[in-house]
Amino acid sequence: MRAGPGLNGVEELRDAALAVGLVVEDPAPDSGADLILVNTAGGRTPVQIKRVSLAAEADLEKRLDKWEGRDAGIRVLVADRITEQARQILRTAGWGWLDLRGHLHLAAEGLFVDANVPRLGPLSDQSPPLAGRVSEEVAALMLLQPGEPSAVREIARTLGRSASTVSKAISDLRTAGLVDVHRRPVVPDLFWQLADRWKPMRADLGRVPLVGTAGPVNDALRLGRDDVATTTGWALTDSVAAAAYGAPIGIRADHPPDFYVPDQIILRRALQLLGAAPNHESRAATIRVAPFPLVCGRRVEWPGETWPLARPLFVALDLASDPGRGREVLAGWTPPAEAGPRVW
Repeated sequence: MRAGPGLNGVEELRDAALAVGLVVEDPAPDSGADLILVNTAGGRTPVQIKRVSLAAEADLEKRLDKWEGRDAGIRVLVADRITEQARQILRTAGWGWLDLRGHLHLAAEGLFVDANVPRLGPLSDQSPPLAGRVSEEVAALMLLQPGEPSAVREIARTLGRSASTVSKAISDLRTAGLVDVHRRPVVPDLFWQLADRWKPMRADLGRVPLVGTAGPVNDALRLGRDDVATTTGWALTDSVAAAAYGAPIGIRADHPPDFYVPDQIILRRALQLLGAAPNHESRAATIRVAPFPLVCGRRVEWPGETWPLARPLFVALDLASDPGRGREVLAGWTPPAEAGPRVW
Protein backbone atom coordinates (compact mmCIF):
# COMPACT_ATOMS: atom_id res chain seq x y z
CA MET A 1 0.00 0.00 0.00
CA ARG A 2 1.75 3.14 -1.17
CA ALA A 3 0.91 6.81 -0.93
CA GLY A 4 -0.89 8.15 -3.94
CA PRO A 5 0.99 10.39 -6.36
CA GLY A 6 0.73 14.10 -5.78
CA LEU A 7 -2.61 14.59 -4.03
CA ASN A 8 -3.35 13.93 -0.34
CA GLY A 9 -6.96 12.98 -1.05
CA VAL A 10 -8.54 16.22 0.15
CA GLU A 11 -9.40 17.70 -3.24
CA GLU A 12 -10.50 14.33 -4.56
CA LEU A 13 -12.91 13.79 -1.65
CA ARG A 14 -14.11 17.40 -1.98
CA ASP A 15 -15.03 16.79 -5.64
CA ALA A 16 -16.77 13.50 -4.85
CA ALA A 17 -18.77 15.03 -1.97
CA LEU A 18 -19.89 17.91 -4.15
CA ALA A 19 -20.93 15.41 -6.84
CA VAL A 20 -23.45 13.79 -4.43
CA GLY A 21 -24.86 17.12 -3.22
CA LEU A 22 -22.99 17.67 0.04
CA VAL A 23 -21.71 21.06 1.10
CA VAL A 24 -17.97 21.10 1.83
CA GLU A 25 -16.27 23.56 4.19
CA ASP A 26 -12.66 24.08 5.17
CA PRO A 27 -11.94 23.27 8.84
CA ALA A 28 -10.26 25.49 11.40
CA PRO A 29 -6.45 25.17 11.12
CA ASP A 30 -6.04 23.55 14.54
CA SER A 31 -9.06 21.22 14.37
CA GLY A 32 -7.23 18.14 13.15
CA ALA A 33 -9.81 17.66 10.37
CA ASP A 34 -9.11 17.84 6.65
CA LEU A 35 -12.65 18.78 5.57
CA ILE A 36 -16.07 19.47 7.04
CA LEU A 37 -19.06 17.83 5.31
CA VAL A 38 -22.46 19.48 5.77
CA ASN A 39 -25.59 17.42 5.13
CA THR A 40 -28.96 18.72 3.92
CA ALA A 41 -30.19 19.22 7.51
CA GLY A 42 -27.18 21.33 8.38
CA GLY A 43 -25.31 18.67 10.34
CA ARG A 44 -21.56 19.12 10.24
CA THR A 45 -19.19 16.10 10.09
CA PRO A 46 -15.42 16.58 10.42
CA VAL A 47 -13.40 14.26 8.17
CA GLN A 48 -9.84 13.00 8.45
CA ILE A 49 -8.40 11.61 5.21
CA LYS A 50 -5.75 9.05 4.40
CA ARG A 51 -4.55 8.63 0.80
CA VAL A 52 -2.99 5.53 -0.76
CA SER A 53 -2.73 4.24 -4.31
CA LEU A 54 -4.03 0.74 -3.54
CA ALA A 55 -6.15 -0.52 -0.63
CA ALA A 56 -6.08 -4.31 -0.46
CA GLU A 57 -6.68 -6.84 2.29
CA ALA A 58 -3.00 -7.38 3.19
CA ASP A 59 -1.97 -5.32 6.25
CA LEU A 60 -5.00 -3.01 5.99
CA GLU A 61 -6.27 -3.70 9.52
CA LYS A 62 -2.83 -2.92 10.96
CA ARG A 63 -2.71 0.34 9.04
CA LEU A 64 -6.18 1.33 10.24
CA ASP A 65 -5.13 0.69 13.85
CA LYS A 66 -2.06 2.86 13.29
CA TRP A 67 -4.14 5.66 11.78
CA GLU A 68 -6.90 5.62 14.42
CA GLY A 69 -7.27 8.60 16.77
CA ARG A 70 -9.76 9.91 19.28
CA ASP A 71 -11.00 12.94 17.41
CA ALA A 72 -14.68 13.32 16.60
CA GLY A 73 -15.96 12.82 13.06
CA ILE A 74 -15.14 10.13 10.51
CA ARG A 75 -12.09 8.82 8.74
CA VAL A 76 -12.06 8.27 5.00
CA LEU A 77 -9.57 6.32 2.92
CA VAL A 78 -9.04 7.66 -0.58
CA ALA A 79 -7.39 5.29 -3.07
CA ASP A 80 -7.00 4.74 -6.78
CA ARG A 81 -8.36 1.22 -6.22
CA ILE A 82 -10.05 -0.38 -3.21
CA THR A 83 -10.66 -4.12 -3.43
CA GLU A 84 -13.93 -5.69 -2.29
CA GLN A 85 -12.23 -7.33 0.72
CA ALA A 86 -10.70 -3.99 1.69
CA ARG A 87 -14.15 -2.36 1.54
CA GLN A 88 -15.49 -4.94 3.96
CA ILE A 89 -12.63 -4.26 6.37
CA LEU A 90 -13.20 -0.50 6.14
CA ARG A 91 -16.94 -0.90 6.69
CA THR A 92 -16.40 -3.08 9.77
CA ALA A 93 -13.89 -0.58 11.17
CA GLY A 94 -16.30 2.32 10.63
CA TRP A 95 -14.21 4.00 7.96
CA GLY A 96 -15.54 5.64 4.83
CA TRP A 97 -13.82 5.36 1.47
CA LEU A 98 -13.50 6.92 -1.93
CA ASP A 99 -12.46 4.55 -4.70
CA LEU A 100 -11.28 6.84 -7.49
CA ARG A 101 -12.64 4.40 -10.05
CA GLY A 102 -15.98 5.89 -9.07
CA HIS A 103 -17.50 4.95 -5.68
CA LEU A 104 -18.00 6.93 -2.45
CA HIS A 105 -19.04 5.44 0.91
CA LEU A 106 -19.59 7.60 4.01
CA ALA A 107 -21.39 6.66 7.22
CA ALA A 108 -21.74 8.89 10.29
CA GLU A 109 -24.46 10.27 12.54
CA GLY A 110 -26.83 12.14 10.27
CA LEU A 111 -24.81 11.26 7.16
CA PHE A 112 -24.95 8.23 4.89
CA VAL A 113 -23.70 8.08 1.32
CA ASP A 114 -23.11 4.96 -0.77
CA ALA A 115 -23.07 6.09 -4.36
CA ASN A 116 -21.30 5.97 -7.68
CA VAL A 117 -19.45 9.17 -8.50
CA PRO A 118 -17.55 10.33 -11.58
CA ARG A 119 -14.13 8.76 -11.99
CA LEU A 120 -11.71 11.17 -10.36
CA GLY A 121 -8.15 11.68 -11.52
CA PRO A 122 -5.59 9.24 -12.88
CA LEU A 123 -5.59 5.74 -11.45
CA SER A 124 -1.84 5.29 -11.38
CA ASP A 125 1.29 5.64 -13.41
CA GLN A 126 1.62 1.84 -13.49
CA SER A 127 0.65 -0.30 -16.45
CA PRO A 128 -2.73 -2.06 -16.16
CA PRO A 129 -2.49 -5.46 -14.39
CA LEU A 130 -4.20 -7.26 -17.30
CA ALA A 131 -2.38 -5.50 -20.09
CA GLY A 132 -1.55 -8.63 -22.12
CA ARG A 133 -2.85 -12.00 -23.20
CA VAL A 134 -0.66 -13.92 -20.74
CA SER A 135 -2.01 -11.93 -17.78
CA GLU A 136 -5.58 -12.62 -18.91
CA GLU A 137 -4.85 -16.34 -19.25
CA VAL A 138 -3.25 -16.46 -15.81
CA ALA A 139 -6.21 -14.60 -14.31
CA ALA A 140 -8.70 -16.98 -15.94
CA LEU A 141 -6.86 -20.10 -14.76
CA MET A 142 -6.67 -18.73 -11.22
CA LEU A 143 -10.39 -17.95 -11.25
CA LEU A 144 -11.17 -21.49 -12.39
CA GLN A 145 -9.54 -22.78 -9.19
CA PRO A 146 -9.74 -19.84 -6.75
CA GLY A 147 -9.18 -21.80 -3.55
CA GLU A 148 -5.80 -23.17 -4.60
CA PRO A 149 -2.53 -21.25 -4.23
CA SER A 150 -1.02 -20.75 -7.66
CA ALA A 151 2.24 -22.52 -8.47
CA VAL A 152 4.13 -20.64 -11.15
CA ARG A 153 5.59 -23.68 -12.91
CA GLU A 154 2.29 -25.56 -12.90
CA ILE A 155 0.50 -22.57 -14.44
CA ALA A 156 3.28 -22.21 -17.01
CA ARG A 157 2.94 -25.88 -18.02
CA THR A 158 -0.85 -25.65 -18.24
CA LEU A 159 -0.79 -22.52 -20.39
CA GLY A 160 2.29 -23.41 -22.42
CA ARG A 161 4.02 -20.21 -21.27
CA SER A 162 7.44 -19.56 -19.80
CA ALA A 163 7.72 -19.56 -16.01
CA SER A 164 9.29 -16.10 -16.02
CA THR A 165 6.37 -14.64 -18.00
CA VAL A 166 3.82 -16.23 -15.67
CA SER A 167 5.75 -15.05 -12.60
CA LYS A 168 5.73 -11.47 -13.92
CA ALA A 169 1.96 -11.66 -14.57
CA ILE A 170 1.25 -12.90 -11.04
CA SER A 171 3.52 -10.22 -9.59
CA ASP A 172 1.62 -7.50 -11.47
CA LEU A 173 -1.71 -8.90 -10.28
CA ARG A 174 -0.49 -8.97 -6.70
CA THR A 175 0.78 -5.39 -6.93
CA ALA A 176 -2.68 -4.37 -8.15
CA GLY A 177 -4.34 -6.10 -5.21
CA LEU A 178 -5.94 -8.74 -7.43
CA VAL A 179 -3.95 -11.67 -6.02
CA ASP A 180 -3.35 -12.16 -2.28
CA VAL A 181 -0.16 -13.02 -0.41
CA HIS A 182 -0.87 -16.73 -0.89
CA ARG A 183 -1.12 -16.25 -4.68
CA ARG A 184 -4.86 -16.82 -4.68
CA PRO A 185 -7.20 -14.59 -6.70
CA VAL A 186 -9.00 -11.77 -4.92
CA VAL A 187 -12.64 -12.30 -5.86
CA PRO A 188 -14.76 -10.76 -7.19
CA ASP A 189 -12.22 -8.03 -8.01
CA LEU A 190 -10.14 -10.13 -10.40
CA PHE A 191 -13.28 -11.38 -12.17
CA TRP A 192 -14.54 -7.85 -12.82
CA GLN A 193 -11.11 -6.69 -13.95
CA LEU A 194 -11.09 -9.53 -16.49
CA ALA A 195 -14.69 -8.79 -17.46
CA ASP A 196 -13.71 -5.22 -18.38
CA ARG A 197 -11.35 -6.65 -21.04
CA TRP A 198 -13.59 -9.50 -22.23
CA LYS A 199 -14.47 -8.58 -25.81
CA PRO A 200 -14.19 -11.71 -28.00
CA MET A 201 -14.56 -11.47 -31.76
CA ARG A 202 -17.97 -12.74 -32.89
CA ALA A 203 -20.14 -13.44 -35.93
CA ASP A 204 -23.77 -14.41 -36.55
CA LEU A 205 -24.50 -17.64 -38.44
CA GLY A 206 -27.32 -18.49 -40.81
CA ARG A 207 -27.35 -22.15 -39.73
CA VAL A 208 -26.30 -24.28 -36.78
CA PRO A 209 -24.10 -27.36 -37.35
CA LEU A 210 -25.96 -30.67 -37.22
CA VAL A 211 -24.78 -32.74 -34.29
CA GLY A 212 -24.74 -36.51 -34.22
CA THR A 213 -23.78 -36.84 -37.87
CA ALA A 214 -20.31 -37.33 -39.28
CA GLY A 215 -19.19 -35.58 -42.41
CA PRO A 216 -16.68 -33.21 -43.95
CA VAL A 217 -18.51 -30.08 -42.69
CA ASN A 218 -18.44 -31.13 -39.03
CA ASP A 219 -14.86 -32.36 -39.37
CA ALA A 220 -13.80 -29.04 -40.85
CA LEU A 221 -15.51 -27.11 -38.06
CA ARG A 222 -13.78 -29.10 -35.29
CA LEU A 223 -16.92 -29.43 -33.19
CA GLY A 224 -15.13 -31.66 -30.68
CA ARG A 225 -18.17 -33.73 -29.77
CA ASP A 226 -16.15 -36.87 -29.00
CA ASP A 227 -14.37 -37.17 -25.65
CA VAL A 228 -15.28 -33.68 -24.48
CA ALA A 229 -13.10 -33.82 -21.37
CA THR A 230 -9.85 -34.21 -23.31
CA THR A 231 -10.52 -32.45 -26.62
CA THR A 232 -10.94 -28.88 -27.83
CA GLY A 233 -14.12 -27.87 -29.62
CA TRP A 234 -17.24 -25.74 -29.66
CA ALA A 235 -18.58 -24.66 -26.25
CA LEU A 236 -22.08 -23.37 -25.54
CA THR A 237 -22.06 -20.06 -23.63
CA ASP A 238 -24.07 -16.97 -22.66
CA SER A 239 -27.84 -17.14 -22.00
CA VAL A 240 -28.54 -20.72 -23.09
CA ALA A 241 -25.58 -22.09 -21.15
CA ALA A 242 -26.47 -19.99 -18.10
CA ALA A 243 -30.01 -21.38 -18.17
CA ALA A 244 -28.63 -24.92 -18.38
CA TYR A 245 -26.56 -24.23 -15.27
CA GLY A 246 -29.65 -23.02 -13.40
CA ALA A 247 -29.13 -19.27 -13.61
CA PRO A 248 -32.27 -17.13 -13.03
CA ILE A 249 -32.67 -16.16 -16.66
CA GLY A 250 -35.78 -16.34 -18.80
CA ILE A 251 -35.26 -17.32 -22.45
CA ARG A 252 -37.43 -18.83 -25.16
CA ALA A 253 -37.04 -22.47 -26.11
CA ASP A 254 -35.84 -21.35 -29.57
CA HIS A 255 -33.38 -18.74 -28.30
CA PRO A 256 -30.38 -18.72 -30.68
CA PRO A 257 -27.38 -20.37 -29.01
CA ASP A 258 -24.01 -18.74 -28.53
CA PHE A 259 -20.81 -20.77 -28.98
CA TYR A 260 -17.14 -20.35 -28.43
CA VAL A 261 -15.00 -21.72 -31.25
CA PRO A 262 -11.27 -22.44 -30.91
CA ASP A 263 -9.83 -19.78 -33.25
CA GLN A 264 -10.40 -17.31 -36.08
CA ILE A 265 -9.83 -20.00 -38.71
CA ILE A 266 -12.88 -21.91 -37.43
CA LEU A 267 -14.93 -18.72 -37.31
CA ARG A 268 -14.16 -17.94 -40.96
CA ARG A 269 -14.73 -21.56 -41.96
CA ALA A 270 -18.11 -21.59 -40.17
CA LEU A 271 -19.19 -18.46 -42.03
CA GLN A 272 -18.22 -20.09 -45.34
CA LEU A 273 -19.89 -23.45 -44.67
CA LEU A 274 -22.95 -22.36 -42.68
CA GLY A 275 -23.49 -18.88 -44.07
CA ALA A 276 -23.63 -15.51 -42.36
CA ALA A 277 -26.96 -14.29 -40.99
CA PRO A 278 -28.25 -11.19 -42.82
CA ASN A 279 -28.73 -9.46 -39.44
CA HIS A 280 -28.46 -10.20 -35.73
CA GLU A 281 -32.21 -10.64 -35.27
CA SER A 282 -32.41 -13.43 -37.86
CA ARG A 283 -29.33 -15.36 -36.67
CA ALA A 284 -29.48 -19.08 -36.06
CA ALA A 285 -26.51 -18.85 -33.70
CA THR A 286 -23.64 -16.58 -32.74
CA ILE A 287 -20.05 -17.77 -32.58
CA ARG A 288 -17.22 -16.13 -30.67
CA VAL A 289 -13.50 -16.72 -30.95
CA ALA A 290 -12.16 -18.05 -27.63
CA PRO A 291 -9.70 -15.46 -26.27
CA PHE A 292 -7.37 -18.31 -25.28
CA PRO A 293 -7.35 -22.13 -25.42
CA LEU A 294 -8.69 -22.64 -21.87
CA VAL A 295 -12.16 -21.60 -22.99
CA CYS A 296 -12.63 -24.39 -25.53
CA GLY A 297 -10.32 -26.85 -23.79
CA ARG A 298 -12.07 -26.95 -20.39
CA ARG A 299 -15.62 -27.72 -21.49
CA VAL A 300 -18.35 -29.44 -19.45
CA GLU A 301 -20.59 -32.28 -20.63
CA TRP A 302 -23.85 -31.43 -18.90
CA PRO A 303 -26.83 -33.79 -18.41
CA GLY A 304 -29.63 -33.20 -20.90
CA GLU A 305 -27.61 -30.83 -23.08
CA THR A 306 -26.72 -31.61 -26.69
CA TRP A 307 -23.68 -29.34 -26.73
CA PRO A 308 -20.76 -29.18 -24.29
CA LEU A 309 -20.96 -26.08 -22.10
CA ALA A 310 -18.27 -23.52 -21.43
CA ARG A 311 -17.21 -23.32 -17.80
CA PRO A 312 -19.42 -21.04 -15.66
CA LEU A 313 -16.55 -18.54 -15.41
CA PHE A 314 -16.60 -17.90 -19.17
CA VAL A 315 -20.40 -17.89 -19.31
CA ALA A 316 -20.40 -15.30 -16.52
CA LEU A 317 -17.85 -13.15 -18.36
CA ASP A 318 -20.21 -13.08 -21.34
CA LEU A 319 -23.18 -12.13 -19.17
CA ALA A 320 -21.11 -9.40 -17.49
CA SER A 321 -20.79 -7.60 -20.82
CA ASP A 322 -24.47 -6.65 -20.46
CA PRO A 323 -24.46 -4.02 -17.67
CA GLY A 324 -28.21 -4.37 -17.18
CA ARG A 325 -29.84 -7.75 -17.61
CA GLY A 326 -26.62 -9.77 -17.61
CA ARG A 327 -25.29 -8.39 -14.36
CA GLU A 328 -28.70 -8.77 -12.75
CA VAL A 329 -28.59 -12.48 -13.65
CA LEU A 330 -25.09 -12.80 -12.20
CA ALA A 331 -26.21 -11.28 -8.90
CA GLY A 332 -28.64 -14.15 -8.38
CA TRP A 333 -26.64 -17.04 -9.86
CA THR A 334 -24.45 -19.54 -8.06
CA PRO A 335 -23.50 -22.36 -10.47
CA PRO A 336 -23.51 -26.03 -9.45
CA ALA A 337 -20.34 -26.86 -7.52
CA GLU A 338 -19.38 -29.65 -9.89
CA ALA A 339 -19.34 -27.21 -12.83
CA GLY A 340 -17.26 -24.45 -11.29
CA PRO A 341 -17.11 -21.92 -8.45
CA ARG A 342 -18.85 -18.58 -8.21
CA VAL A 343 -16.20 -15.85 -8.49
CA TRP A 344 -18.36 -12.79 -9.26
